Amino acid sequence: MQNIYKDGQKVWGDVLSTLKTQVSSSNFRTWFSGSYVLDFKNNEEQNLLIVAVRNNFLKEQIENRFYSSISQIVKKKGLDGLNVVFVVSQKEQKVETESSPLFSGVAQQFVLTKKSFDTLNTGHTFGNFVVGPANNLAYLAASQVTSNLGTLYNPLLVYGQTGVGKTHLLQAIGNEVLARTVDAKVLYATSEKFTNDYLESLSNKTQAAFRQKYRSPHLLIVDDIQFLAGKESTQDEFFHTFNELVLSGRQVVVACDRHPKELGRLKERLVSRFLGGMVVDIGLPDLETKMLIIKTKCAERGINLDLQVVEYIARECNGGARELEGVLTNVLANIKLAGGKMSPEEILAVVVRNKKDEHVGVSPKEIVSAVSKHFKVSVEELRGSSRKSSFVFARQVAMYLLRKDLNIPLEYIGDLLGGRDHSTIIYGVGKMEKEIKINSSLRDQVLRVESVFNK
Repeated sequence: MQNIYKDGQKVWGDVLSTLKTQVSSSNFRTWFSGSYVLDFKNNEEQNLLIVAVRNNFLKEQIENRFYSSISQIVKKKGLDGLNVVFVVSQKEQKVETESSPLFSGVAQQFVLTKKSFDTLNTGHTFGNFVVGPANNLAYLAASQVTSNLGTLYNPLLVYGQTGVGKTHLLQAIGNEVLARTVDAKVLYATSEKFTNDYLESLSNKTQAAFRQKYRSPHLLIVDDIQFLAGKESTQDEFFHTFNELVLSGRQVVVACDRHPKELGRLKERLVSRFLGGMVVDIGLPDLETKMLIIKTKCAERGINLDLQVVEYIARECNGGARELEGVLTNVLANIKLAGGKMSPEEILAVVVRNKKDEHVGVSPKEIVSAVSKHFKVSVEELRGSSRKSSFVFARQVAMYLLRKDLNIPLEYIGDLLGGRDHSTIIYGVGKMEKEIKINSSLRDQVLRVESVFNK
C-alpha cells in the first residue's frame, strides 16, 4: 500500500479513529484523550512518529495495553516500519469540540488543566500526614494509588473510627493526583453529597448530568460510605457508578467507620465490590504518634510548645488526630490571647479545662494549693529540699493527686515540686497508691483534699 501520509496529525488521527472502533468509549477517553503529535519524520533517514501523552502512567499503560494494536493499525495504513514512540509532555494544546478534526481523522486536543469537583482541602497532603504504626499500611496504600490510578488497588477502602485521619488521607490522595497529573479530574464527595445529588437528579429529571458528573472523573473519592446503608436506590446507583469507573480503568477510593462486612443494611454485591480491592484500617495513634501530630501542627503555626506540655496533651487525648487538633486549637488560641506568653503550667490548665469530666477547670496549681492548705505546709515547703516527715508526706500526696487526677507527666510533676527527678515521683506515687488501699485514715484525708478542688 502506498504511503499517502505527509502530516503526523493525520497519521495519529487515523490511528485513533480505528482504535475508537476497537475499544469502549470510556477506555478510549481514559487512555487517549489529550494525546497529540510532537513530531513526525517519514523519509529515507527517519521513520518516526512521536506522540505526547499527559503523564508517565498513561505512557506505560498505552505501551503495555495498546502498542501491538497501534502497530497493526499503522501497518494496515501503509506505514509498515513506522516507529511510534510515546513521550510525556505538558505542553498546553487548543480545545477542540466534537466537530473538531478528531472526528474526521485528526487527533483530538484538550486544554491540559487540572480539574477537581466539589471541595478538596488543599491543606490535607501526604506531607503533613503524620505516619505511625496505626496508619502506616493505609498511608503506603494511598501513596501507591496516586501513581497507579485504576490498576494497583481499585477500589481502595480505608476504615477506622471517627477522627483518626481518614478524610485527611483521602483528600491527600486527591491533592497528590492533581499535583502530579495534568488534566486529571478528581471528584471528592461525602456519601451524603452523593445521595443528595442523586435525589435531586431524580426530582429534576437530570440523571444524565448526575451520571456524567460522577462517572467522568479519573479519581472518585467518597467519604463516610457507611451512610449509604439502608438507602436502596442510592446504593444501586452507586453500584453502577462504581462498576462503570472500575471497568473503564478509573480509580475509586472510599472510606467508612467500620470494616465493610460490619456495615449493616449495605447490599452484599456492594460489599463484595469493596472487598475486591484493598481494604486497610487506621487505628488510634499511639503516644509517640500523637506527640508528633501535635509537634507538626505547632510547626505549621510557628509555635514551639514545651515537650512536657506536648506529652501531657497527647496523654490526655484518648481519641485521634481530630481530638488532638481541637485541644491544640484551643491552647494556641489562649496563647494568642495572652500575647504569646504563657507558662507551661498555664497551658496545662487550659488543657485541663478542655477535659469533659468531673475535673473540668482544675489546674495543677489548685491541687498543690489544696494539699498545702490541708496539711498546713506552705507551697515553698512542698517545693523545698527539707526531708521533714510532714513535708515529705504532704509532698507525696501532692504527687499522687497530680498523677491520679490530671495524669501529668512525671517530669512536669517533678518541676512543680521543686525540680525532683522522675524516679522520686514514681516512688512517691507508688507509695501513696499502696498506703491508700490499706489505710482508711489516709484515704479519707486524700478525699477531703480532692473535695476542695472538685467543688
